[in-house]
Amino acid sequence: MPGQERDKVILDSGVIAAIFFKEDTSEKAERVAETHSLITLDLAYVEVANVAWKRVTIFKESEELMLKALKNSSDFISGACDVIASKELLDDAFKIAVSEKVTIYDSLFLAASEREKVPLLTTDGKLHEKLNKKRNIRMV
Repeated sequence: MPGQERDKVILDSGVIAAIFFKEDTSEKAERVAETHSLITLDLAYVEVANVAWKRVTIFKESEELMLKALKNSSDFISGACDVIASKELLDDAFKIAVSEKVTIYDSLFLAASEREKVPLLTTDGKLHEKLNKKRNIRMV
């Protein structure tokens, strides 16, 4: 309904990448983006750029198309998402990374989820399986 407040979620870089680079989860990721209030980290710019790089260098996809998708994803992050500076979350993320034995990259998104008190949405099945009983993390 117009004017109705949307539920807030943290999008990890995999969800954003799925919106702009065709994947099995792309349709679900697009629906989430259309129906929620979105938050992500500044780290997402870099991680999504890495997806574009892999698509070109490893999977031999068109550099021109990947550059366009990268620009669109950057515009999406800037325009559709509230963006949190990773630096603000480093202490909490480090503690999560050590205690949960996950990367600092993943832990930054988990720390954002905890700070904002909203779920983290991910396309990372291994991360979800490892932490879904302990942390507010959901699969797209």
